Amino acid sequence: MFPLAALWLAQRRIEQLRRVFSLAPTHRRELMSVVAALALLPMLLGVAAAQPVVIRHQSLGVRADVQAFFVFDTSLSMSARESKDGPTRLERAKHEADQVIPQLGDIPIGLATMTDRVLPDLMPTPNLAVILRTLHQSVGIDRPPPSQVYDGRATTFQALFPIPTANFYNPGVTHRILVVFTDGEDAPFRSSVDFELARAMTVHPLFVRVWTPTDRIYLHGRVNGKYRPDPASGSVLRRFTAAAHGQVFGENDPDALVQEIRDEAGNSPARTTVVGYARVALAPWFVLAGVIPLGFLLYRRNL
Repeated sequence: MFPLAALWLAQRRIEQLRRVFSLAPTHRRELMSVVAALALLPMLLGVAAAQPVVIRHQSLGVRADVQAFFVFDTSLSMSARESKDGPTRLERAKHEADQVIPQLGDIPIGLATMTDRVLPDLMPTPNLAVILRTLHQSVGIDRPPPSQVYDGRATTFQALFPIPTANFYNPGVTHRILVVFTDGEDAPFRSSVDFELARAMTVHPLFVRVWTPTDRIYLHGRVNGKYRPDPASGSVLRRFTAAAHGQVFGENDPDALVQEIRDEAGNSPARTTVVGYARVALAPWFVLAGVIPLGFLLYRRNL
């Protein structure tokens, strides 16, 4: 109201001067354009001050009957590599997961890390961007470290036992898939009870063994002489896998792993679900739009 009142007073004064000097009166069209600009500018700024937003959602088709967990061994031995500048075992495992996960389509994927316990980093979701971002930003050596200090190996396959009953998977999920990336250099079972618990697992693990006999751990560019790859780790892993009715896949064989996951998942129709929301702020656009009437007023002022 104040800008319009000021315009009315200024225009009234201008018309008096025009009559004094016998000038032509102001055209109504010119006056109305100024009035419109003065009314539009505060209106746009007022809308911007209200901070309006548009909420967009992303929908995906997702399987409700299947979920997969990708578990990564993050013990110190997973930092071994074939050369000083080569990728670590964990980096090789993550690279293979990068190849596998995008091929699983509508199967929700969760991520977890394993040492002497399995801790989830991400509960199952079909959002590929979230999965890959969590994989590369949250999964790392000793992140988190083992729950205790060990003289020898901290990682143990026993950490996998609680997964079927520890609410990793949603209730009602009939196809539960477990993929474990490890070098197999875990603490061996010490009693028959451990093998009986492995046989009782209702989720049969799919192991990807990331290991070569030339892997070494490097500290400050030099080989750590305290570490040597364990050639017996393969047989230990195979014994556990046989007890748990699982399978072992070699490194760099993502196609076979993808096929096995699809076979275990079976075929069923996907349902549409909302997997994410995005808030788009409109205030900056209204402020930007206010430049147009403001520029017009400045232009008219200089005429």
